[in-house]
Amino acid sequence: MDSNASARNERGSEDERAVSPVIGVVLMVAVTVVLSAVIAGFVMEMGDGMEDSLEATGAASFDFDADEGTMIVSIVSEGNADEWEIVGDIDEGAANEIDGAGETVTLHCGDDDDDEALGSGGTVSVTASIDGGSSTVIGSGEYDCSDTDGD
Repeated sequence: MDSNASARNERGSEDERAVSPVIGVVLMVAVTVVLSAVIAGFVMEMGDGMEDSLEATGAASFDFDADEGTMIVSIVSEGNADEWEIVGDIDEGAANEIDGAGETVTLHCGDDDDDEALGSGGTVSVTASIDGGSSTVIGSGEYDCSDTDGD
């Protein structure tokens, strides 16, 4: 038997050998396109949910002076928030809105008058929100008016 004839039988004819690599390349391209589409769809869907979960940021400072019976609340950084509110253990009639960075509100220890804001003790926090959305606490401060001169 001729050695060339044996080599031709193992590899097949020229037409038969060309089909397998072409099919392999087409299948690899198809798999790559399908995987790319699935991954792109997943990433796009993940990005859409990010807008809904965006939380307000910012920073607030709290300075309680027991001798004076006052707490000064300040917005240090507005972050991405549009609105800020003072919440916590304060009387109903207390001023609770603050306008933005650099603004301060002074809360006083008192005897439950309408213009006195702080109770006997507790926590005051500042919440921030974006376009009236959900609120995020950006800072908190504690106070104790039980031993103050302002009482």
